Amino acid sequence: MKFIATLLISLLSFFHLAHAATPTETVEYATESVISELQKIPAEGRNTDEVKRLVESYILPAIDQERIAKLALGKHWRKATKDQRSAFIDTFRDLQVRTYTGAFKAFDGQKFEFQAARFNKSGKKAIVKGYMIQPSGQQIPLDFKLFVNKQQEWKIYDAVIAGLGMVTTYRQQLSQELQNKSLDEIIASMSGDVQTAQR
Repeated sequence: MKFIATLLISLLSFFHLAHAATPTETVEYATESVISELQKIPAEGRNTDEVKRLVESYILPAIDQERIAKLALGKHWRKATKDQRSAFIDTFRDLQVRTYTGAFKAFDGQKFEFQAARFNKSGKKAIVKGYMIQPSGQQIPLDFKLFVNKQQEWKIYDAVIAGLGMVTTYRQQLSQELQNKSLDEIIASMSGDVQTAQR
């Protein structure tokens, strides 16, 4: 009964945050929830499956998967079929899970600090600036870009770490690969990489 009660409270808390959170609260909830859970697990017991579960529970819900995939594919999104877009979104999501899982699995005491969000003129987009603070005290700039969707939820659509934008980096890589490969080949390759990494 205690487990069920805790689970219900967690779900209700996230439901409330997803609908009422500010951009900064959205980012803080996602990152701090993962770290809070990781701190309960000894480093030697922090296996890939456990960290992946945390990423899927807290990080993924804060990200707009379609928007980030569309931006990463850039101009090639317009040429893609409906099936290709759907396949790319799913594969790109799995790639993010692998990336975040690897990053959080290496967690060894980092902390995050974020500032109040800065909004654009329409109030529909925001950027949350902050730092990832290493145990040594080194501060690494970390910015999240968000937009408010039709459900009035703030969702992340890009992250910039130490000046390196995730969407821009992926877009450049994909654009270069698409000069020599078809989108279907790239999706198959990405899917194969994820499956290999999960074994």
